[in-house]
Amino acid sequence: MGCGSSNATSTTTPSNLQVPDFAVVAQQIKQTWPDVKKIDKLGEKIFAYLLYKYPEIRPFYHVPEAYKTEADLLNATEIKQPSGNFFALYSDIIENSDTRFDEIIREKAVELFGQGVRTFHFKYYGESLLHVIKYELKDELNMEEKQTWQLFT
Repeated sequence: MGCGSSNATSTTTPSNLQVPDFAVVAQQIKQTWPDVKKIDKLGEKIFAYLLYKYPEIRPFYHVPEAYKTEADLLNATEIKQPSGNFFALYSDIIENSDTRFDEIIREKAVELFGQGVRTFHFKYYGESLLHVIKYELKDELNMEEKQTWQLFT
């Protein structure tokens, strides 16, 4: 009748699971950001992929269903402003990641929530950013840098 026969599951973290230090991740992201920013039409490529993969969010950005391919979306005038806003948002977060990260995240979250952006959107944005980075910089970034971007997004 004691605890000896209990089948409680351990709540400890396995010793082989390393939780990365955010300061290190932020530093690595900041170091690779200049390369990422050089991607031609970065914001547009992110949004073209985003809206192609997740067509259910097109109405949020007033993008008609007439755009059938990622290439069509890349040249859509409707994505120019939101892609620019996205690029500015990530630039601000990354460039301040080692000094004002928490403050900027809170400010941006309040601002974007007021515009109707929800948590699942951020998952999609991060996934789209990561996809474009991995595709466009497949030869420029090493595996560790790609994994760091995956952690960050």
